[in-house]
Amino acid sequence: MDVRIAIAGVGGKMGKTLIEQIALSEGLMLVGGIEQSASHLNGRKLSELKDSSKISGPIAGSVAGLPEFDVLIDFSIPAATLERITECVAIDKPMVIGTTGLSADQALRVKSASQKIPIVHAHNYSVGLTLLLDLVERASMSLGDGADVEIIEMHHNQKIDAPSGTAYALLDSVKAGKEQPHVMHGRQGQVGQRKKGEVGLHAVRGGDVVGEHQVIFAMSGERIELTHRAHSRANFAEGALRACRWVHQLPSPGLFDMRDVLGMRE
Repeated sequence: MDVRIAIAGVGGKMGKTLIEQIALSEGLMLVGGIEQSASHLNGRKLSELKDSSKISGPIAGSVAGLPEFDVLIDFSIPAATLERITECVAIDKPMVIGTTGLSADQALRVKSASQKIPIVHAHNYSVGLTLLLDLVERASMSLGDGADVEIIEMHHNQKIDAPSGTAYALLDSVKAGKEQPHVMHGRQGQVGQRKKGEVGLHAVRGGDVVGEHQVIFAMSGERIELTHRAHSRANFAEGALRACRWVHQLPSPGLFDMRDVLGMRE
């Protein structure tokens, strides 16, 4: 039986990419979408966005306006995501969340909700980027404070948060091998010599770049550069749909990420 999916933020860049990927995927069906009440898409049919036997149902302003579904994917904005979480907890439905820019308090609310429903929350659903997170963590644990670390990310000129959620996820991987690192958001003026344990975090915006992340481990006489470049949003959508299949099978609540989905946890 097909996994019935609903998408919050269905009219956004990722929402449209998810629609295309669901139309091409076996075992999945899109049965509803959510957009803000002021959106021109609200009240329309998903079939208007994509003509496919696997795409049907309404575009509503909330979960209450959707038909029965199995998993909700949310690639929207923090405030809207928290509304969807409250709605999914009320009806006991799992979620796959790709929203970035959450505050510390908002992240705690996601964690609290995961005690009641299964939630996959990842800053990046790319399989390749998930592997990069693991490689960065291993490198940081091996090198410790013996390397200066810089994280650089670049995205398109329409992205509204900076640095990216993925950059912060990479920072968490770096922290695995460093004791209380000092994060430096860019540099300007007479900043002085680099401090021990400093980690540089830099955001670049321009053009239509889907996403590029680089972590540099600089040592005396050598350096390691680990880079991931996304050429299309399709790989993010494929990862999110993989997460849907995975979370739909879970018997109990919890908070998970793509490393759980890919079986990379020990």
